[in-house]
Amino acid sequence: MMRSAAVLLGAMMAWVPTDHAPGLGNNRLPRTVMAQDTADNGAIGPALARTINAAAPLAQGLVVAAQPFRFVASPDDRARAADCLAAAGYYEAGPEAADQRAVAQVVLNRVRHAAFPATVCGVVFAGSERATGCQFTFTCDGSLARRAPSAQDWRRARETAMEMLLGRVETGVGLATHYHTDWVTPSWDRAMDKLAMVNSHLFFRWRGAVGSPAAFVQRYMGEEPRIPVMSRLSTVHGGDAPGPKGALPMMLRENPAPPRLVPSTEVGVILATLPATSPEAFRDLAEKRCAGLEECRFIGWTDPSRKAGALPLPGASVDAISFTFVRRPGTPDRALWNCEEFGRSMSGQCLLRGS
Repeated sequence: MMRSAAVLLGAMMAWVPTDHAPGLGNNRLPRTVMAQDTADNGAIGPALARTINAAAPLAQGLVVAAQPFRFVASPDDRARAADCLAAAGYYEAGPEAADQRAVAQVVLNRVRHAAFPATVCGVVFAGSERATGCQFTFTCDGSLARRAPSAQDWRRARETAMEMLLGRVETGVGLATHYHTDWVTPSWDRAMDKLAMVNSHLFFRWRGAVGSPAAFVQRYMGEEPRIPVMSRLSTVHGGDAPGPKGALPMMLRENPAPPRLVPSTEVGVILATLPATSPEAFRDLAEKRCAGLEECRFIGWTDPSRKAGALPLPGASVDAISFTFVRRPGTPDRALWNCEEFGRSMSGQCLLRGS
């Protein structure tokens, strides 16, 4: 669940405007209100909250989709960002990819908005050093210490996160910067436009210029902070050395961390959905997924409806393969594209039909 609190521009929390919010062009901020989901919900039960939420209409007009995220940073930054985004998706939305993508889109929308930090981990763990100041509840309620995803769920969450970082857009939630579950009724959503409902989550954007496409112009900063509490899931967030400037303090030190989830060294076959807008990034994604494997075959599809779920691959899935990456001991890694879908300058980079 997401929370909202009054802050200054650029701080690591969210601000909520009144109905007559000034635009960003004059460098003025809207007036703010303090709001926390749990306090606002008070004695209202889930059933009544759902009734109230259902009665609130969706915003009129078309929902403007976000632009594909352009992630330009070092491999370590990419790995940290992917793990923070995967954690947000899994702990906030559960194991379903569509729900995780909706949450991830909100995180990336915030990264592009001047009211929030310009890094993925900075957005996700904003305010997490305080028990009641976090923006994403799982970062300060002990969830990371109490429960961990299965190895399979974590791999899928990371895959979904990487897809979003490589340019996939969850168009249904538009430029939403806030969401909450349908069993609460926080006061801050009264001053926002309701854009969408994805299963049990409702998504909102600010009204006026502060929620318009022109407001989402902040450049991604890179230099993702190391989040030590993530070390139970992420090797790139672990270690005792201090993280980059802006890293958050260690949380929940008294809770022993379970074993980290690391790639197996056994032969692996990875079946993945790929963002059609970023063919040049396919190899990098495959190398990340195959990290630590001596032998690996990565097979990707840009059409989710034709992606295979398991081996052996059905014929319809074979015909629709967009990209493959093969690693075998003693031979160079090999990446091949479907050149009917993505033109390549060298024929040796093209998949043979039926291969």
